[in-house]
Amino acid sequence: MDAPLHSPLLWRKSATQIAAGVVAGDFSVTEVVEQHAQRIEKVNPQINAIVYSLLDAARKTAQAFDNARRPSEPGLLHGVPITIKECYYVQGAPATIGLTHKQSISQQDGPHVQQLRSAGAIPLGVTNVPQLMILHETDNPVYGRTNNPWSLEHGVGGSSGGEAAIIAAGGSPLGLGSDLGGSIRLPAHFCGVHGIKPTNRRLARVGAFANLRGMQGVEYQTGPLARHVEDLELALRVLSSPEYGWRNGDVGRAALAPSSEVDFTQLRIGYWEDDGYFQAAPAIRRVVRESVTALRECGAEVIELPPPNVPAALQHYFAMVSADGGNDFRQLLKGSKQDAEVARIVRLAKTPRWIRPLMAAMLRMRGEKKLADLFVAAGPRSSKSLWKATAASLEFVASIQQSWDDANIDAVITPPHALPAFLHGMAVELLPSASYALLFNLLGVPCGVVTCSQVGDNELSDRTDLSDPVERSAQRVEFASRGLPVGLQVAARPWREDQLLAIMSKVESYFRDRADYPDVSRLPI
Repeated sequence: MDAPLHSPLLWRKSATQIAAGVVAGDFSVTEVVEQHAQRIEKVNPQINAIVYSLLDAARKTAQAFDNARRPSEPGLLHGVPITIKECYYVQGAPATIGLTHKQSISQQDGPHVQQLRSAGAIPLGVTNVPQLMILHETDNPVYGRTNNPWSLEHGVGGSSGGEAAIIAAGGSPLGLGSDLGGSIRLPAHFCGVHGIKPTNRRLARVGAFANLRGMQGVEYQTGPLARHVEDLELALRVLSSPEYGWRNGDVGRAALAPSSEVDFTQLRIGYWEDDGYFQAAPAIRRVVRESVTALRECGAEVIELPPPNVPAALQHYFAMVSADGGNDFRQLLKGSKQDAEVARIVRLAKTPRWIRPLMAAMLRMRGEKKLADLFVAAGPRSSKSLWKATAASLEFVASIQQSWDDANIDAVITPPHALPAFLHGMAVELLPSASYALLFNLLGVPCGVVTCSQVGDNELSDRTDLSDPVERSAQRVEFASRGLPVGLQVAARPWREDQLLAIMSKVESYFRDRADYPDVSRLPI
């Protein structure tokens, strides 16, 4: 093999740049992997994002790539280091989802990981998740807590929190996550990277340690995270290739069109900066307004829309995901040490429906109206009640789809979340602030987050109604948010990931060269 060329700062390059450079012979795979390994060794002790290292195997694979004859048709990810969310089956690594009694090592890759490897990707390690993947705080009794690379006092969201954190910190250019309730998009927003949840059933729901087994009212999707939007499209093209995904019965047959062919002059985009349920922080609202300007400059028609009935959307969402009263969670937790917050949620989940209105009334007396409303919507249901709730949810989704039809809307842009990254330990009380993300899980449409900016000194908080303790906690987060990343959420019509990615790319280009763009080169670690 040729001697390494000692190219500087390969760990800052995009996956697309790395693959092109390796194929062109500009640098070796060994050098790429080694620079990322050194970056991981520098930042991971502070953020605890990679919880099981595959660096020894990655170095051997890189050496083998460099010793082999350069392929005539290299894979799209040839020589690209990647990281994988801990729930996925990765040969030689555990998949515990934070359960202390699930420590066996996977003997083979799941289909998603197989496909990434077949395209030339090299896994560096698996990344941390919340226990059972049910919180927007990445912490569990097996691996501990993950810290935000922009501020160690802040969390990274969840459940793909470790994945977003290590990509933001430069330890990996590309990663694999999953999203059932903002689990790709919220960590991307909190950590200053990009992520996409594809259309429901674009990618097979296999090859991972699942929770909420049997729940179909809201569906999770596998999706990529990266620091460059072009890498999301590259990874999605690998993951959605017909020879891989379409052999699985739960995957729709929809080709992935190239985003480069999208004509912005033909796009009609709606937006809202406040969903009428949970006010977004000033910096996040600013990002929405500036993105409107950017997209209009590209020729798109951008119009303000009234948001859907978000309280109703949340009631439908929680009715679906809690219908078994937490039974599956309790089964999974048997024999495991339990995270205190997870244990509390699981205990509350089995509260009978008949007593919930009384308990909610007590919450309202304390001013906790938002949590009270969600508590009433959630809880165990009979099969008859579940069928009725499912029918009502489908009717609600159809009404939103019809409103988009009536307004001739191709896509919408909104805040990804009401707040920047939480301080540690605040994820449960601030669950209602995820309303912006949960809406699109219910709809099942393709949806992504593109990082845009950082919270400025003069835009910490303008929250005035502090009667609800949840609002007071939100204000506390906002006052502690100076310098944290903020992003934009983009959603498109089903199967139109091409339009979604095109919009995300334009927004990325608009913000990337600004001084307040959350680039890896500006990290404090």
